[in-house]
Amino acid sequence: MARKILVADDEADNRAIITAALTASGYSVCQAQDGEQAVAAALSEAPDLILLDMAMPVMSGWDAARRIKAMPQTKDIPILAFTAYALAGDDLKAQEAGCDGYVPKPCIPKEVVAKIRATVGE
Repeated sequence: MARKILVADDEADNRAIITAALTASGYSVCQAQDGEQAVAAALSEAPDLILLDMAMPVMSGWDAARRIKAMPQTKDIPILAFTAYALAGDDLKAQEAGCDGYVPKPCIPKEVVAKIRATVGE
């Protein structure tokens, strides 16, 4: 059974590119376009990993990560912060919000897939 990855990003192009790379690599993908949808999908879809944009409408990725990590049902799902905020210290800020790793944008899709594989232990 393919591992399921939740791709949460408010930019449709980003979701499409990463989804294509992940499905080509054998993953199952579900999507969310804001932080609130990401929290709901984490609960309903039980993904193996969440690739979470930090700057989204309705609820930021920062807040979504905190909520996901605060709930017993989702606290163990690894979260990779997926963000264009690549300033010094942003990786630490992501870790403090509950993220297990950090993927700066722009990025090469195959590098994102490699980071996901490393995080889920493949």
